[in-house]
Amino acid sequence: MDLPEKRVIGSLVLLSGLTCLAIGLYTGQLTFVMELLKEVFETAIAGLP
Repeated sequence: MDLPEKRVIGSLVLLSGLTCLAIGLYTGQLTFVMELLKEVFETAIAGLP
């Protein structure tokens, strides 16, 4: 895969992430996502030695 192809794919992933964030903000579901991420990171940090 060439560098321009990687840049296009990266741009599409970034655009889809921003779109999902905007939809989450619009529909008011961002608090649910933040709570979910908080639980995931707490579990991941608790597992560290």
